[in-house]
Amino acid sequence: MFRSSLPRRRAAFTLIELLVVIAIIAILIGLLLPAVQKVREAAARMSCSNNIKQLSLAIINAADTNDGKLPPSVGLYPSGVPAEGNSDGSIFLHILPYIEQGPMFKASFEPAGSGPPLNEDPARNGGFGTYTQWAPAIRDTARPKVYLCPSDASNNGDWNKAIASYGVNGQIFNHVYKDWGRGYKKFPASLRDGTSNTVFSFDKIGYCDVGPYETNYWPDWDPSLTIRTGVPATLQSRPCPSGRPSRIRAITSSINAMVQGPAPSTLQ
Repeated sequence: MFRSSLPRRRAAFTLIELLVVIAIIAILIGLLLPAVQKVREAAARMSCSNNIKQLSLAIINAADTNDGKLPPSVGLYPSGVPAEGNSDGSIFLHILPYIEQGPMFKASFEPAGSGPPLNEDPARNGGFGTYTQWAPAIRDTARPKVYLCPSDASNNGDWNKAIASYGVNGQIFNHVYKDWGRGYKKFPASLRDGTSNTVFSFDKIGYCDVGPYETNYWPDWDPSLTIRTGVPATLQSRPCPSGRPSRIRAITSSINAMVQGPAPSTLQ
């Protein structure tokens, strides 16, 4: 009997079989997506924590370079009195050279005699040449990566000026100006509880359209948080209007009234 040597054609998948396969794939995707999101969030949190570490190291390096003087939360640095070459602004301005942002720091320099709008308050540094927070290179669009936390839900891509996702401890970093400052703290002598028990910096929501200082504008004093001694710090949830993230936290009366800007999302 003659037998054909041609291979037998395999029957095609039925519609039911295709639907079963599609359903199984959909279930697997549904199981994998939450795991992928958790991995991404864990990576983002690790990046945020690493940024805090980099900020702390930069602050210590700045102090080591300047006779142990910790940079101020806002003010003049490294000289507490007007002098040529001082920087005038927040701690995040003063530490730019120590987070590999030397070019940005140099771009903030305004020579002696510069007045508004380049240097809105030249009297703060006596009219000397100053690395100033008011320079356009800083004021308008300066956003170093180390100042941005990937987990900051308020950063939805519409930030158009220098906003940060971090704050600093106002009890450690004083404001330092000639006539209304408190002077520099020294590292490590001023850290009475030791470096391992002292908070330098922490996560802080970058933007919330609540209050007169709704952004954590890092070139000025917005990142500084001061807690009254002897009174426990209390944080409570408060939603932001206009569709902003609801994970913002409000400052209660136990926080010093000089605190400006959004409150911290977490302390680390």
